[in-house]
Amino acid sequence: MSGKYSKRNDDGKHRIASDDPVAIALLKEEHHVFRNLFDEAEDATDDRVVAIARELCMRLTVHMTIEEEILYPAARDAIGAEEVDEGIVEHQSGKRIIAELEQLSGTEPLFRSKVHVLGEETVHHIDEEDEDLFEECIEAHKDGKLDLDAIGETLRARQAELYNQIVETGEVGSTHEAQPEEIATV
Repeated sequence: MSGKYSKRNDDGKHRIASDDPVAIALLKEEHHVFRNLFDEAEDATDDRVVAIARELCMRLTVHMTIEEEILYPAARDAIGAEEVDEGIVEHQSGKRIIAELEQLSGTEPLFRSKVHVLGEETVHHIDEEDEDLFEECIEAHKDGKLDLDAIGETLRARQAELYNQIVETGEVGSTHEAQPEEIATV
């Protein structure tokens, strides 16, 4: 696929490098999936765009949860708050659109536009993570301040747990995500 977003998957810091630590490789793989799905949504039939939106909402929710529960706290300790805090704020914006999409059937006039804006915001966010946050984390990993391989295994385990909860219950369940009131104090 070589759409507007997915073509970035093979460029520069977005590419999964052979020496990327486990956490970075895992999260970049997810970023590639998001870019591909948002590209597919652009020209999809109405039924298909609804299915893509549902998949994106689920995947993004799990992805944001594991970042907020595991990567962001570790990164904050190792590299400081700036990139992490920006990520939390950008997640909150995405979560608002996801919550709106989850309340819609897909037949509403603004449904496609909401998916498109979620794509624009998500791709902006993941591009910044690839180029800035992840690069700072990799440097901290190289300096022994952050074990991105161990964090990656923890991310993978929590991701599997959340997907299993979705299969069993249809819901993500209890998480320890950053909450909107936390943003006010950042």
